[in-house]
Amino acid sequence: MKKILFGLAAMASLTLTACGGNVCDDTADAFENLIDKAEECGLPTTGFQQPTDEDIESCKESLDACSDSDKDKLDAFVDCMNDVKGCNDKTQTEQLAFAERLSKCDAKLDGVSAACIGE
Repeated sequence: MKKILFGLAAMASLTLTACGGNVCDDTADAFENLIDKAEECGLPTTGFQQPTDEDIESCKESLDACSDSDKDKLDAFVDCMNDVKGCNDKTQTEQLAFAERLSKCDAKLDGVSAACIGE
C-alpha cells in the first residue's frame, strides 16, 4: 500500500512543479485532503508533508511554461483529487479501490507538456 502513497506524493509533486495561478493552492489543499483520506483508509502517511509556501510560490512562477491545454489538464487533475472518495473501512479491498480512484486522477495528467512539468 505504500505504492499508493508514493504515487500520491508524485502526483502532488508533479502538479506543484507544473501549474499556475490558483491551481497551486488548490493542489496543496487537495493533497492535504488526500492525506486525510489515506489515513481514513488505514494507509501509512508518515513522511508526507504538506507543500510549503515556497513550493506553492515556485509552482505559481512556472505558469509561463504551461499551455492553456496543460492548465486545463492540471485543473482536471485537482478536481479529480478533490472528488476522490475515501474508504468505508480499512480493509485491503477498500485500500485497493482507493488506489484505483487515485489512478484515474493520475490519468488526467496524461499529455501535460514536458516544458510544463520542468523536464
